[in-house]
Amino acid sequence: MTVLIDLGDPRGLDDEPAAPPLSPARRRGVLLAAVALAGLLGFGGSATVPPLPLTQVAHFDPPLAAPVVTTGDLVLALDRRESGRALAAIGGADGAQRWRVPLTGATTEVYEAVRAGGTLLVTVFDSAAQTDMWSTYALDPDTGALRWQARAMVLGVAPRAADWTVLLAVGTEPERFSGRDAATGRELWHLSPPGPRSWSRYRVGGVLGGLVLFEVAERMTARLLSPDGTLGEPRPIPDGLEGVQVAGDLAVTAYVADGARRVAALRLPGLAPAWDVAYPVGGNPLFVDACAPMICVNGSDWISVLDPADGGTRWEGQVGGAYPLASGLLVSNVNERPRHGVLRDTATGGILLRLAQWTVIGHDGRAVLLAYIGDDRTWFGAVDLDRPGRLRVIGVGGPTLDRCWLGDGTVVCEAMLGGLDVYRYRL
Repeated sequence: MTVLIDLGDPRGLDDEPAAPPLSPARRRGVLLAAVALAGLLGFGGSATVPPLPLTQVAHFDPPLAAPVVTTGDLVLALDRRESGRALAAIGGADGAQRWRVPLTGATTEVYEAVRAGGTLLVTVFDSAAQTDMWSTYALDPDTGALRWQARAMVLGVAPRAADWTVLLAVGTEPERFSGRDAATGRELWHLSPPGPRSWSRYRVGGVLGGLVLFEVAERMTARLLSPDGTLGEPRPIPDGLEGVQVAGDLAVTAYVADGARRVAALRLPGLAPAWDVAYPVGGNPLFVDACAPMICVNGSDWISVLDPADGGTRWEGQVGGAYPLASGLLVSNVNERPRHGVLRDTATGGILLRLAQWTVIGHDGRAVLLAYIGDDRTWFGAVDLDRPGRLRVIGVGGPTLDRCWLGDGTVVCEAMLGGLDVYRYRL
């Protein structure tokens, strides 16, 4: 059954929580009152007030620069000096710099980091390079010692009997795929499939199960490239393709047939046809997104959330943009209210929390962390998943550029005057 939810009205009085979260102004008032009370009590010596859960532990001036990438307890930032670029690792309870590794070329961004056993794999991006813009460094996570490097991008890692296999995309003209031993960099296999293609990662239990290659020969096909280099048989996918994406164990395609839009899915790993359903909304091209446990199909500011079992529409509506935050959690806008977002239940579309001008930093598996910039301060908040309708202030810091990243017990923000502010928290 299709349920149409009107998501465009910013007032939404009927679905507000019984006791809504405090506004930013009231939150500031409560926090300042708590700070003042703590000072009075401390001066009188009659009681102590516990500190807020989040505190700043370090600040780094330029040349350390955002954006950053987090992996476990490490924060990886780019060190941009005139003498050359380097990768800097920040970590520990004090947020200190743990090591620094020189980089080749004019790297402009740390793109992604992933661990494979005892090896840290970091992919960096050089936007000024004409070709081969990606480089991957295999490092000791404790010391930063270089084990091997390649002009390639890490697509994922998968366990094997002796170690881990790293799947790489090597170059772009033409694109070549390669599997390497994570610890040594020894090439295990390489492959150059013919024809133009795009690809999407297929994950099984949190690790890479392979890549789904969407290729153009006489017609569009999909096939699975396994981490051991095995290339599966091509399976036909519909013509008139608008968007493709792997969502869970499905390869989902949005396409146009006879002037009508449809969405179809193939079941992995064999890519057998699963379902093919009509999509009633016209207009802009469709974008398919994996928003576990559902599938999201976006067309401009309209979203339809589909059941992966049969493609049935669970809910739909006009949201002004949306993105998955974590399994079961979706962040969307509210029409006619710029910068006013809401946190939704992915499966039902129900509003869990109205964010007002709070922005989402990330989800750490226990809570959603948020930030609000005002009064020359950054206010940090948390929403516990067992009480999703309540936001609590957990700390305050200096002004930022509204860009923060979440790690394991760490929040890193780009400071307003440059550099990075590092915070530690314990909820």
